[in-house]
Amino acid sequence: MENKLMKAAFEVIVNNTSDLVFIKDQDLIYRAASVPFVKMTGKTLMSEVVGHNDSEIFCDQELANRYVSDDKRLLSGGKDLIDYIEPITDDNGNARYGMTSKYILRDSDGKAIGILGITKDVTTEYLARQRYQQELRYLFELPKDTYAVCYIDVDDWRIICQHRRHISEGTLQKSDTVEEVSSYALESIADKKSDASEFYRSFTPQSLHSIYSKGRRTLSFKYERIMTDGSLRWIQNEINFLTDIDSGHLCVMLSARDINEIELEQKKLVEAAKLDAMTMLFNRETSMKSIKSVLKNESDRQHALFMLDIDNFKKLNDTFGHRAGDEFLIKLAAELKSRFRESDIVGRIGGDEFFALMRNVSERVQIERKADDILELIRTLSAEYTDINLGGSIGISIYPKVGRELDELYSRADIALYKAKRNGKNSYVFA
Repeated sequence: MENKLMKAAFEVIVNNTSDLVFIKDQDLIYRAASVPFVKMTGKTLMSEVVGHNDSEIFCDQELANRYVSDDKRLLSGGKDLIDYIEPITDDNGNARYGMTSKYILRDSDGKAIGILGITKDVTTEYLARQRYQQELRYLFELPKDTYAVCYIDVDDWRIICQHRRHISEGTLQKSDTVEEVSSYALESIADKKSDASEFYRSFTPQSLHSIYSKGRRTLSFKYERIMTDGSLRWIQNEINFLTDIDSGHLCVMLSARDINEIELEQKKLVEAAKLDAMTMLFNRETSMKSIKSVLKNESDRQHALFMLDIDNFKKLNDTFGHRAGDEFLIKLAAELKSRFRESDIVGRIGGDEFFALMRNVSERVQIERKADDILELIRTLSAEYTDINLGGSIGISIYPKVGRELDELYSRADIALYKAKRNGKNSYVFA
């Protein structure tokens, strides 16, 4: 009776849990699995998992071999694996993070007879903790181009920590209260009608919570700031929203970066540049020159080169005419430019091909989010052309990991782009 009750309870759990749960016997054959686990493997029926081993279930044999090797080591070591963070995939094949525990099942004599595995999806918590730790490192290891950083607890409305660097043109004022932070910022912004001025004018716990509740996690403003010696200098404020992992309070990290030389050089470049006549983005020649300059002058940073090609664009021209195609490209170009930061470089290669350099990216997840954002943008813009099936293919190369010269980055991103097309289009591939 007790065994039947336990079996019934287990069946209820595996059929209703949101966790990835499985049981393997000592020969590493699956004997039970939860519905989410079955979906994670890419199967639809429980019978396609139960009674099979990893090499029969997973198309990726390298992954299957890793699972087998891990489980053999677990059984031979005789010690449970607790709370191991590993990459997983969801029902749609998207990358996630799971916290996995594996327990050795034993009979009444203590002999190992199988494994119980439980994986909880902790993507949100994992990325939040990673980002939190990254931002805290940034607070205490101030980059050389950053004047100041201030960490504020929004719920307690107090400054937790701040760090400043002296600069020859005059320092940024030290603040003792949050009110002083916004007051000093407002006083120093040269253009009182700018977005930065508007932001600091309504800098309150309520306004910050409102921004956060709408899904915004970062804000960025650039403006000319009046330094303490009266000089003007271009500054970029970056505002990052964080949740304190201990108190649970909403916090913001304010940083002030020096972009004066970049901005002045950019303005000279814009004034002298030959823009693409239709989209008003940088043309290929100007974009290449700008990107080479960034790679030379910011060689100690990580950058991402995006190559974008519109899938089935010729069909749009053939069906609706070249005017409709041109209008689509103009809309896309304007939206692309707005989706990247002003310090990034966005250009048109020609036809329906674009490229962009995303400067100073510290984490791969930032690049993946940007690629997802671009693909979603194309889906939105192409919604009215339902019969065309427009999409986007993106190739991405990382500096300096993939190469230190633009020609190599360009070539590798182009190869990755066409791999994305061969994989079914409407996707991105890293070189």
